[in-house]
Amino acid sequence: MTTMPVPLTGSSAVAPSVQPILNELHEEAAATRRLLERVPNDKLGWKPHAKSRTLGELANHLASIPMMAERVASTDEFNAPAPPQNVPATAQEIRDNFEKNLQRAEQALSDLGEQKAHSDWRLIFRGKEVFKLPRVAILRKTVLNHTYHHRGQLGVYLRLLDVPVPVVYGPTADENPFG
Repeated sequence: MTTMPVPLTGSSAVAPSVQPILNELHEEAAATRRLLERVPNDKLGWKPHAKSRTLGELANHLASIPMMAERVASTDEFNAPAPPQNVPATAQEIRDNFEKNLQRAEQALSDLGEQKAHSDWRLIFRGKEVFKLPRVAILRKTVLNHTYHHRGQLGVYLRLLDVPVPVVYGPTADENPFG
């Protein structure tokens, strides 16, 4: 499959090392959006286990991940707060947050220069450095890979709630784009 650069109006050329990340973020947003569209409003407080996040917390966390791209592009480090997050009252608010965060992430990545993309960025939690890596590696790890991880979890939550699981990369028990 050929990946076309993400067109962003009003921006200069995207840094070569950032373009593939921006393309992937843009392409994968459709699958994330399909999952978030299935989150039932009346089940936001449900959780599969006492140690698990609620459906609303998980969906909101997934919707918030693109915001990390803006943070990585605009700061040199982040002191991660301890959970919990505030969860919007409706599934529509979660979806709206995703769209807002995605747009901000795409803009921040389109503005990230090549030199800065290769400079180090640190994640700190409770005063300790969790990792320090070049921004392009952090974007892959904390935005893209993190999205895939929580998107998979959300698919399991939906299955347990007997909500039809949408296509992500191929057929599910509920949908077959090839059939």
